[in-house]
Amino acid sequence: MILHISHNDLDGVTCGVLTKKFIRDVDNIFCNYNEIDDILLNVDTTAYAEILITDMSPSQKAFQQVMGDIQIIVIDHHESSKWLVGMTETSHDIKKCATLLTYEWLKQSGYDVSAYKELVECVNDFDMWQLKRKDSLQMNMLFMKLGVERYLERFSRRPFTGFTDDEQLIVDLETERRDKYIHAAAKSGFALKDPDDLDVFVVFAEEYSSELGNYIIKELEMDYVVIINMQRKKVSLRSRQEVDIRLLAEQNGGGGHKNAAGFSFDFDFGIMDFLRECGVIDEG
Repeated sequence: MILHISHNDLDGVTCGVLTKKFIRDVDNIFCNYNEIDDILLNVDTTAYAEILITDMSPSQKAFQQVMGDIQIIVIDHHESSKWLVGMTETSHDIKKCATLLTYEWLKQSGYDVSAYKELVECVNDFDMWQLKRKDSLQMNMLFMKLGVERYLERFSRRPFTGFTDDEQLIVDLETERRDKYIHAAAKSGFALKDPDDLDVFVVFAEEYSSELGNYIIKELEMDYVVIINMQRKKVSLRSRQEVDIRLLAEQNGGGGHKNAAGFSFDFDFGIMDFLRECGVIDEG
């Protein structure tokens, strides 16, 4: 039995689709970045042959505490996990999403994963924000509407060869709602200057972080966007190509990529205190 711990977004859950489909004898756990250490430290290592971690990585402290008790395999594409290369079996490439890396790992392990190539390429197009495929944004919409368990069950049962009629209807209706949501959310935020004199837009929103951030950066000419999700106690960061917001996320216990990152929070909320705490504005 393998324990598979993965991020709870489209990329991370699709890694779970692949392991559930092909490895089969696997327990899947999907979580946020700030939860992985607790999960790893509380695993009953006698119940599993190995632990597979995808689309995220533990802290060095947590890894070192578990290392030696059980074999750990890490498949990730974030800069923050690069230190694991050479420490344990690791597949790391910042130019590919975790789903694509997991697909390649399974293929190298002898599994015939060819039927899932279309789904993997679709997820990679979205997660790496290439957006060369129309259906990749739609796939993320479907993921959000189905939720983790329904998405996992649907795509582990059969591969993606195009949306069914019912799925396409869900996507079409959600596209209309998304466009209205993004325009309304963009009007509700406010702009300010950060300590580096960059233009920041702060907005409260619970959905479509990437699309909302992209819209605000282009239409309002912002350097980066801080999207606060009060329901999930999560902050998503999106930036224009030249601005690296990964460090800001890491300083607050999160992670991600140069132009798309995030972190969670658990303190009492006051917007200006929060922004000072995160380092978005000066302490003074």
